[in-house]
Amino acid sequence: MSGPAQERTRHLRAVTIVSLLVGALIAALWVRGTDGSAALAALTRASATAVVLLLTLTAYFVLARFVRWQFLLRRADASVPARDSLKIYLASLPGTATPAYIGEVIRCVLLRRCIGAPLARTLLCLALERTLDVAALSLLGMLTAPQMWMRGVLALTLLCALLVAWFARSIAARRGAPNEVLRELYSAPAVGSAALLSLAIWIPVATGLAFAAWGMGVELAPLAAVGSYSAGTVFSALTLMPAGVGTAGSAQIVLLQEYGLELADAVACVTLFRVLTTGVSLTVGVVFFAVELRAQRRVGAPARGHFDEIAQQYGAQFRPHMWELLLARRTQRLAKVLPRSEGSIGLDLGCGLGLQAQELRHLGWRVIGLEPAHELLRAGGGPPNSSLVANGLALPLRSHSVDFVYTIGVLHHMIGPEEQDRACAEIVRVLKPGGVLVVQETNTLNPLFRVYMGYVFPILSRIDEGTERWLAPRRWRETPGLRLEAIEHFTFVPDFLPRAVLSPLLALERRLETSPLAHLSVHYQATLRKPDTES
Repeated sequence: MSGPAQERTRHLRAVTIVSLLVGALIAALWVRGTDGSAALAALTRASATAVVLLLTLTAYFVLARFVRWQFLLRRADASVPARDSLKIYLASLPGTATPAYIGEVIRCVLLRRCIGAPLARTLLCLALERTLDVAALSLLGMLTAPQMWMRGVLALTLLCALLVAWFARSIAARRGAPNEVLRELYSAPAVGSAALLSLAIWIPVATGLAFAAWGMGVELAPLAAVGSYSAGTVFSALTLMPAGVGTAGSAQIVLLQEYGLELADAVACVTLFRVLTTGVSLTVGVVFFAVELRAQRRVGAPARGHFDEIAQQYGAQFRPHMWELLLARRTQRLAKVLPRSEGSIGLDLGCGLGLQAQELRHLGWRVIGLEPAHELLRAGGGPPNSSLVANGLALPLRSHSVDFVYTIGVLHHMIGPEEQDRACAEIVRVLKPGGVLVVQETNTLNPLFRVYMGYVFPILSRIDEGTERWLAPRRWRETPGLRLEAIEHFTFVPDFLPRAVLSPLLALERRLETSPLAHLSVHYQATLRKPDTES
């Protein structure tokens, strides 16, 4: 690693260590000042069920906030692979132990260092994220705080949060942030979705204080828990204390007393809650931060393409029975629409391991495979001289030389609509008049499946990265040089199902594919034809 990179790494390490020491010191003083030693001793009587619930809630809190962060990055057009983004997000958790959470800027620095994400865009997302947190907690506090003056302070805080968001946008615009990025990030759908996500994050967490009380054998109504947690957290944020240590806990204890809890019970409940939420998340963050610092040594090494990197593991991304099912479903649909006249030849654009091409050859078609990832072709072990290593943006074929082209789950990996349009133009060029293009793509019209493909699948599987640009079926209605003939929807069965439950669900899937709900399928097939200029 170069000298400047080493210097940045040392600075990051120093900031984190100092932040944690400050947080630990304040935590120790808080424990001593609130007779927390007795509270810590009382934690031994906490219910094991409550401990499990609170740990589950902590996991939900961290992962849900990551989903919101990734959502904002996408709106800001900062393409960050989901797995890398998650690791860096977890590594930035120690930043919450700094005044006003300013240490979470580490996240933006690491994203630029490791992935090249524009710092201006990630900082804008971080500022909007913080604003949404304050707004959501202020709103919850306004609805549940026990005293009117508290509600007034929270209402004023909510207004200030909205003004900060507006000022952040204005500053970003003056500093040259692209107008299209600002429009997308601050659009009503984007901000509205992020605001709903923020409420979905904080409502369960705020209710978690009631779980802590229940685990300690103390009676506390859920609304009282929400009011104590949200108002206490906002008041703590206004003090700019690291991780709210001291102020957040103390404010929550005072508010719990307003709801009738004894001081000892309030201290015990808050201590249990904060140990299993803030304490656990900081511990996880320290571990991931240490791992990320070690990974910095590899930054700058020559990088291979995504599919070259995963070539040897590509076949293990799905279970064998799912590979078999997908291969059969895809090739059966291709066989119904691909021309098969004497001497016809076609192209498998982005053939991957070459499984579809091999299957179609067995059925009698002449198919050339094309794949830019050389290692992926080698892993497929297809017949020699049956495939080309080339990019779909510049096909190494003569114009009007193939009778058909099909592409399966490839176009969404290209960088934006411009590359997708260039690839389509190349396909039109090499197709003969009357030739056929068949596109099988992921259908993300179903919002549940869109969330799965955008935020879950890229972490569970390495095929997608979470930066894909999905092509909606309607995109094929107007494609220069091609005429849309048909769109079919197929697949409803999730790719993670075990073989034992597959058969009964496949019968249901076939019914759904012909029902009014077909447009909510997992995949679709678009068949297009190049006009026959001689007719």
